[in-house]
Amino acid sequence: MKSKQILGCVIGLMVLVLAGCEGRGAETAVSQGENGIAVAPEFVTFYEQYGGARVFGDPITVGFRAEPDGPLIQYFQRMRLEYVDNSDLDESERVVVYPLGRWALEGLEEQVLADTTIVGEVREFEATGFSVQDEFLTFYETYGGTRLFGLPISPQLLVDGQRVQYFENGRLEWHPELPSEQRVQVGLLGQAHFDSVMAFTYRQLLLAQPTTPDQVQEATVFAYVKAPILYQGEQQYLYVTVLTPEGNPVSNIQVEATFRYGETTQTITLGQTNEKGRVFEPVNIQIPPGNQVKVEVNVYNNGIIIGTTRLTFRTWW
Repeated sequence: MKSKQILGCVIGLMVLVLAGCEGRGAETAVSQGENGIAVAPEFVTFYEQYGGARVFGDPITVGFRAEPDGPLIQYFQRMRLEYVDNSDLDESERVVVYPLGRWALEGLEEQVLADTTIVGEVREFEATGFSVQDEFLTFYETYGGTRLFGLPISPQLLVDGQRVQYFENGRLEWHPELPSEQRVQVGLLGQAHFDSVMAFTYRQLLLAQPTTPDQVQEATVFAYVKAPILYQGEQQYLYVTVLTPEGNPVSNIQVEATFRYGETTQTITLGQTNEKGRVFEPVNIQIPPGNQVKVEVNVYNNGIIIGTTRLTFRTWW
């Protein structure tokens, strides 16, 4: 499935910081769901206050900016949140819920009214001319009402045989097959919007950003030498590039190289990779002519090897 492929691209990038996206001090990000992606610190309080995973589902992206000067964005399975950097706003007002309900309703080819009978409470919304009733109303008011979902923008409809109602920021769905406390669900509009609108942009942003060692448990290592045949008196150089399995450069990670020739083994530290995941250093060891030199390059994270590659070169007279 496309969504699973996208999720696979971001596993291991759960704390990735994209283009000006920084944590906010003492607040602690929380991980949700099997994908292990964390709720960005800017959204943690809002997320927990308005229902957590019950309402938002799991996060499907880290916090990122689609444009350098744009808001911080994080997608969840059911919603999209944005954080506006505006010092004139109170902290509680800086989180904005993206109008996924309007987006989804505009894409609906036809509207089929559901056959409903009011059996409990009903609330009219004069601003849009629609009402919310019964279990939908209970869920709506329990989990933030207009602050989270916005105003109702449709009556109850049948979509693919399911009873739903659209709000500015989301869609409520009726699932009679579930236990009573779970029969009202928020539709998976966050996933749908991400897959159809943002997936390509997000992927490109990931590829453009260096990844730091604490975000990586496995690395792909590429290495080559300046001189495959090293003549006497010539200076040898070793070039190394370290990437995540998804192809993102890994910065500030330690690289070592071990040289074996004859009965001799020598290890040198190449230092740390730069923002492009690269490091290159002169090989300042004396290797007698006429040797086939085997080189093993290891990348370390907290003392553990997370990536290895091997190459050879020959010393000439």
